[in-house]
Amino acid sequence: MQRVNELLPSPGEANRVTFPAISGLPLWLYQPRKVRNVKRLLVAVHGISRDVKEQLECYRPLADEMGCWLVVPKFSSQKFPRYQQLCSGSGQPRADIALNSFLALWRCMHGQPYLKIMLAGYSGGAQFAHRYALHHPQQVAAMALGSAGWYSFPDEKVKYPRGLARTVALDRVHLDEMLRIPMLVTVGDQDNLRDSSLRTSVNLDQQQGDNRIQRAVNWVEAIRRLQLEKSYRPAQLNMLAGQGHNFYNNMQQGRMAEQVLQFLLQSERDAND
Repeated sequence: MQRVNELLPSPGEANRVTFPAISGLPLWLYQPRKVRNVKRLLVAVHGISRDVKEQLECYRPLADEMGCWLVVPKFSSQKFPRYQQLCSGSGQPRADIALNSFLALWRCMHGQPYLKIMLAGYSGGAQFAHRYALHHPQQVAAMALGSAGWYSFPDEKVKYPRGLARTVALDRVHLDEMLRIPMLVTVGDQDNLRDSSLRTSVNLDQQQGDNRIQRAVNWVEAIRRLQLEKSYRPAQLNMLAGQGHNFYNNMQQGRMAEQVLQFLLQSERDAND
């Protein structure tokens, strides 16, 4: 375990780390200047551009404010071609299990068996994040979803990943437990283009909408209805003024970083009440 700890960065620094036990999932790790919350990790998941350095740059200040480590996994296109859906089919490597393997190692390294993650994802990363939370809600303390292209709707009659009907490749989902997780969904108020990176089909458009704005609104409404039925905290939806589909601009110009930080801080205060 000492050799594994030697891979970790010093306070205020970040390292690219590949743990021998999880060789298929390299990660960027950032240690905040002062670790104040050892029971949380901030995990930021990239979109299909797989630009981990943008994630690292934009989330480092949040990790410092939260006082917890930042983890930015890189799901390569070779090993995890459809990480957004957790896996692409039976026999394919599962992105969610790779992340769980890291979390198990981290808990052992730091003696924190009850550690949970604050999960943030943008675009394809937001797809991964909410599907991960559906399958592993016990791992997630709060999640922030930014500008997902499409969602798994809470409909058990529609096949996963568009709905929640069980598939051979993945275990059943835990919808009720996921509904308990504090959720923030953000999307630019100009993110309405049907570009090449947006999945489209007749069934998908009819179910979710024609663009990322409509799909975010419709998914949040569907989730909120179920949450209100059970008196759970409703998901929060924030529109980013003057923003299209650009992670860095959304974080900096659209104040997404500030909104995610305030959401996570409030979630932690609520959890400690």
